[in-house]
Amino acid sequence: MTCTIKGLTQPICLTLIYNLSSRLLVDSFIDCGNCELGASLDPDNRNLTIRVPLTIGGEVTFTDNLQSGCVTTLVELTKQSKKKEK
Repeated sequence: MTCTIKGLTQPICLTLIYNLSSRLLVDSFIDCGNCELGASLDPDNRNLTIRVPLTIGGEVTFTDNLQSGCVTTLVELTKQSKKKEK
């Protein structure tokens, strides 16, 4: 028999660093946890940093010989709470 755990979700923050001068992706990585959707520009090196809050989901299956496998079932933009303007 196999054992499957479904409905696993985790908020992550995707960070993309793009150089506007060279038009190349410099780096990209994810961190566990929430972040605010946003972008910033470093005027010295012309790197544009973009942060995107995502929610990922999946399921894990364990087999009789204790091997496991995972499947990603969800990647969506995390809903942001709207800030009230003064």
